Amino acid sequence: MPDAAYFRAWRAAHPGYRARQNRLRNERRSRDGRGDRTLEYRQRPSRALPGVPGLHLGHALFEEARRIVGQRRTTLTVLHDPLHDDLLSEATLALLEGRDPRDAIRRYGATERAYGRLTCPLDEAA
Repeated sequence: MPDAAYFRAWRAAHPGYRARQNRLRNERRSRDGRGDRTLEYRQRPSRALPGVPGLHLGHALFEEARRIVGQRRTTLTVLHDPLHDDLLSEATLALLEGRDPRDAIRRYGATERAYGRLTCPLDEAA
């Protein structure tokens, strides 16, 4: 079976072939038109998964918990630190259970930060 180099050499040896084919195609299109292209240009339905809604949205308890916890304060720029979302969840749960939400987020935050201080990646060079 001929390879691509064969066809390149053949087209180089026959320079009028491409011009003749273009002329024939343009004559056919002017005579017959291109037809209805709506199916060709129609956007197919997206197969993308629907987005995940944000956490802690759409309820008064979540807004109250967000007011108690405050803004997200982290130095992470690329990674997402889930501690803020966990604190919002803990404050919401404390509000539902009738506990003090400030005490609940202080205890939960202290537990999580203590775990972060006790664990660290091992360095192979040490």
